[in-house]
Amino acid sequence: SIKRADILEFHKRYYVARNAVIALVGAVDRARAEEIARALSNRLVVGEKAKPLPATVAPSSSEKYINFPSIQSHVRVGSAGMRRGDPDYFPLLVGNHVLGGSSLVSILFREIRSERGLSYSVYSYFMPMAKTGPFVAALQTDRSQQEEAVKILKETIGRFVTAGPTEDALNSAKENLIGGFPLRVDSNAKIVEYLAMIGFYKLPLNYLDTFTTNVAEVSRLAVKDAFTRRVNVGDAV
Repeated sequence: SIKRADILEFHKRYYVARNAVIALVGAVDRARAEEIARALSNRLVVGEKAKPLPATVAPSSSEKYINFPSIQSHVRVGSAGMRRGDPDYFPLLVGNHVLGGSSLVSILFREIRSERGLSYSVYSYFMPMAKTGPFVAALQTDRSQQEEAVKILKETIGRFVTAGPTEDALNSAKENLIGGFPLRVDSNAKIVEYLAMIGFYKLPLNYLDTFTTNVAEVSRLAVKDAFTRRVNVGDAV
């Protein structure tokens, strides 16, 4: 139902100077950076800053299947997750690294791929946004194994929510996240993406400086508490 006029109106309303975030990285001082930012923003209509977004509403629990003539089923299980700057961000980030975010060594991979051979790949992630974004767990499986795969997926997430990670798994996840962090900021291109995110979501300016410390301080109890409050597999859709 979207018409061209709708796109034009959206662009006119939101692509304006007062709604812009400009991030710069490179061999420029503060004065030069401000000069560049003014030159960029002056080319935009001043406009009005966007109004705050309404709170997100989680969908009602349901299961939906789309029949398609294929031998493989793609499965997504999800629920409400977290927002950028969420107080539970780091416990949920580290906890999910144990659950399904660390590829070949995650709990979901072990339970569904390694031990049962129900899927080639299986993973989970949080997608934080300005307001609460989703928590998603996903896999691909033979259609004849779909029901079993979904059952094991939900049961595994449920056990993790109830019990939390082991101390060894938690430490391994933290070491992996901390050890890999330098590769996330090893170029100007990567750093400017982080700066744009910090500006857009109004995160603390020391976000990158404190990232590894915040990861290191996550405890097993903090992960268990955050997942218990934030991820309800019974409400997953």
